[in-house]
Amino acid sequence: MKPKEKGDLAISHAISYFMQNGYEVCLPIGDKREYDLIVEIAGKLSRVQVKYAGLYRNRSTCKVALRTTGGNQSLHYSKTYLDDSFELLFVYTAKGARYILPWEEVTARNELSIENIKYNRYKIV
Repeated sequence: MKPKEKGDLAISHAISYFMQNGYEVCLPIGDKREYDLIVEIAGKLSRVQVKYAGLYRNRSTCKVALRTTGGNQSLHYSKTYLDDSFELLFVYTAKGARYILPWEEVTARNELSIENIKYNRYKIV
């Protein structure tokens, strides 16, 4: 799967989860924001960054990059998220697991080993 397809798959799981659990889901136009969705429940809005956690470099645990990358043939960039970039991080893994983490509780800012035991409490069904 191409990176864009992995992102689309993760977004589809996020939208499905939030809608099935009574959230209103709003999609921003374009991709210039540091969040992918806005969800609302009981009058409370939350910005959500959605990520795909893959199996990389022949490893058995899923990792997710906590940055955006882009560029062209002559310029490449990588930008990490700030503490106030969004409120929730939704992660869909290559193994089919889903997690919702409050961004304020994530201390990593480059890469996250999502299957670490300390994130088990954020795993959703």
